[in-house]
Amino acid sequence: MQNNWQYIWNKRQIKTIEDKTLSALLAADGFDSMGTQFTEEAWLEFVQTLGTKLKIKPDDSLFEVACGGGAFLYPFYQQGNPVSGIDYSEKLVEIARDFMPKATINLAEAIDIPKEKKFDIVVSFGVFHYFPTYDYAATVTRSMVEIANKSIGIFDLPDWSKKETAFETRKSAIGEQEYEEKYQDLQHLFYQQDWFQEILKDESVEIIFENQSLANYINSKHRFNVFIQKKN
Repeated sequence: MQNNWQYIWNKRQIKTIEDKTLSALLAADGFDSMGTQFTEEAWLEFVQTLGTKLKIKPDDSLFEVACGGGAFLYPFYQQGNPVSGIDYSEKLVEIARDFMPKATINLAEAIDIPKEKKFDIVVSFGVFHYFPTYDYAATVTRSMVEIANKSIGIFDLPDWSKKETAFETRKSAIGEQEYEEKYQDLQHLFYQQDWFQEILKDESVEIIFENQSLANYINSKHRFNVFIQKKN
């Protein structure tokens, strides 16, 4: 059974099938509304910075949980990294496969991460706030750690300590009435950094947190990133 968010993401599409630009891919992944219309250059710089912090090498394999149309994976795919991912939106999986025909993109819920194969780097961008519960998010996080050989990145996490200002910023951007109409049946989870420390306390990992910084992304100042390095 689809939840409200899944219904929304299943309606995403690119304007024309011939449009193979990164901008079209970003729009399909939801970065086309007020406050999220950053440039391709800003996105590429942002993704490259995260890749450097994850210590991604040219031959490292990547797996993304809830990859959408593949906007995060696409720059690595173009530079030759083997990339894979899962997403629960049939439309977005089709788009990802179209943009990255040599990638392995499958239709699946985030909680159903396949365990039969490991990847050097496992990531997730801008999806944890769509999860139905914190227990669900904890299961996904532990599964990401399980299938990673080197490091895990969980990005674009709404910061619990900035919850109220995040709501006010969004309302100011689109108007309070439109905000209430748009989000009345849609929930967002907010996270505390200590939550990740607690659920991974029995794992042999090092965890680093940082505030997110993506130019012209209205949510960025209310969100943080998590870098998880596996210990040898």
